[in-house]
Amino acid sequence: MAQFPNQNANQQPALITLQESVRLNSSIFRNSTNPMDVDDWLRDILFEMESANVAPASYVTFATFHLKGPAAQWWESHTGMLPAETVTTWQEFQLAFRARYIPQGLMDQKKEFRKFSQGTMTVDEYQRKFLELSRYATDDVCTNAHKQEKFCEGLRPDIKLALVAHDCVDFVTLVSQAFRTETGLTEY
Repeated sequence: MAQFPNQNANQQPALITLQESVRLNSSIFRNSTNPMDVDDWLRDILFEMESANVAPASYVTFATFHLKGPAAQWWESHTGMLPAETVTTWQEFQLAFRARYIPQGLMDQKKEFRKFSQGTMTVDEYQRKFLELSRYATDDVCTNAHKQEKFCEGLRPDIKLALVAHDCVDFVTLVSQAFRTETGLTEY
């Protein structure tokens, strides 16, 4: 970013061109069977475009420039089926991209989150898997309270019982308390 002209404090930052954005070394997407990679790339490319001050009307152009190999072929095929002169919005691009790389059947399968429990995992392993799967069930963890409730539901009964007396202000505090409880139970 330091290579771009310096703006005076009273000016709006200038919008950058596609040629200038190439110097940012944005994330390339080729293909993936892992839905997390797909979702991560969409988040990353959006963050990069917002940070580089890309005009929102150019998001699709900038993002599709970073599709290579099979992903670029998919985009070419996808746009070839649209009526001539169709302008794809960023929201439409995201929907089409996710439909291609994160099929609904896979999303339904990932909703195993609703039945997910700690079992023999450590609290750390459980928390990591919980956060990974929760990305597919955002309605189930849409608030801090829902996230804490869902996390507690899946904990082993001994840890859950020990946490009953604790009111945690947020999810991070709850996980920290669960770590302490697990350590205490292990020592006991």
